[in-house]
Order: sequence, then C-alpha cells, then structure tokens
Amino acid sequence: MKTVAVIGLGLMGGSLGLALRRRGLARVKGYARRKATMDAALAMGVVDEVAGTPQTAVEGAQIVVVCTPVLAIPELVHSFLPALESGTVITDVGSTKTELTNRIAPVLAGRPVEFVGSHPMTGSEKTGIAVARADLYEGSVTVVTAGEGAGSGVDVVSRMWRDVGCRVVRLAPEDHDAIVARTSHLPHLVASLLVTATGGMDRDKFLALCGPGYRDTTRIAAGSPDMWHDIVRSNRAEILSALRGFQGELAGLIADIEAGDFEAVREQLEKGRRLREQITS
Repeated sequence: MKTVAVIGLGLMGGSLGLALRRRGLARVKGYARRKATMDAALAMGVVDEVAGTPQTAVEGAQIVVVCTPVLAIPELVHSFLPALESGTVITDVGSTKTELTNRIAPVLAGRPVEFVGSHPMTGSEKTGIAVARADLYEGSVTVVTAGEGAGSGVDVVSRMWRDVGCRVVRLAPEDHDAIVARTSHLPHLVASLLVTATGGMDRDKFLALCGPGYRDTTRIAAGSPDMWHDIVRSNRAEILSALRGFQGELAGLIADIEAGDFEAVREQLEKGRRLREQITS
C-alpha cells in the first residue's frame, strides 16, 4: 500500500486523510503545526501516524499533499525536499496555481521529484480538523494543473483524486487562475464587501430583516482571512481584471438608476437571470 503524506490537517487535509484511509487507498502520515491538531487527527482516524516535522512526515511517501495557505507552500517544499525519495510526487489543494507553479519549479530543478498542482473545488467557510469529513470530495471537481514538460505525476495525482470520488479536470495553471478569479475569488470578495457595506446599521433591526437571501449570498465571507489574503496576493492580476469587470457592471447599474431608466434596470436583471439559467442548467 502506498504512503501519502498530508502536510496541514485542517478541513481539506483532514478530509483527504479520512477519505484515503476509509477507502483503504493509502497509509497516511500527517503533520500539523499544533500538537492538539495532530492528537485530534489520530483520535479521528485521519492519519495512521503523525510526525514531528514536515521532513519526517514525507519520509517514505510516494505522494505528498500540502494543505496550507498558498504562499507558505514553496518554503515548505524547500524545507522537506532533502527527505523525499526519488519519484515522489508533490501536490497541493490551493486555490491559485500560476505563481505557485512558477515558484516551485526552480526549487525542484534537477531533482527526481515532480510538482503537480491540484485545486479541489469544494470546502466550507468553516475551518479546522474538527469539521473534516470523509465524503468532502465525493462528487466534486478537482482541477489538476501542470506546467510545460509535465511528467507521469499528472496521472498519479489525477488517480488519487478520482479514487476519493472527484471528477478531474485538467487545465493549464494560467487558465485555471483566470477562471477561478471570476467563479470563486470575485464572489468571495463581493460577499465580504456586502457584509462590510451594512456595518453601520442598527444590529437588532438589521438582523430582524436579515433573510435567507442575504445569509446565502454572504455565507462565504466567513472564510479564513489568512487563506484569502494568500489567494488575492498570488492571483492579483486576474482578480483585478475580474473586479474591474464587476466595477463596470456596477457603474452601469448605478447610472441607470440615477437616470431613472428602470427599463434598463429590468433588462440588466433579465440578462442576469438568463445567464444564470444557462450556467446552472
């Protein structure tokens, strides 16, 4: 049975460990910065074994999955690189791929190991190992990316995600980042702004009229600020492009309302409804 090392035992890493072990797919070694997290991982059956350092965690592993904020990954890879066996494949669960791939490439240059980026399109606004679950990945899409000259690691990583229930989509890192900037990163930032835009209202009165539409639209704003800081920083250009596109749409709506052109407002709403139906049908 192969060994998978999971570095970072929060929702994503913990759920992967549970899925691999409960399906009998791998022996799982884990590492987290906090001892309490590693104790919980053992108690929950997330891992077979915990390690005191990332370096000891990756020893003997055929696959290493780094489940930390994106900007921490290159330094982590550099730190445990000497402990990797020849042929080991490294992947991750981060939401951005181009900068990460470009930063890791020189770290691995000349080494008999490979990095293949992964982005499981699933998760929760809740964080931590306590909310990990074995079925998190079932039925979800995982994007697998690799730069030019990718080797057999793409197949290894794709197979792992399929084995835990994912549908795998392969994209170039640049294509991935352009798409998720609009389907994931922009919605999160807009949700956050929707919350802060209501910050000056009387709390009790506001909550009395805070219906499911507002709660559903802003749910994702509860996500980890540390994780989203890294996402914005590592996908800055595409996120700026997405925000400017949104800014243009918003400016047009404001202008129509200011001009009293409510037929144009109706047309904008109809356009949004029609496109939403096309996307979700």
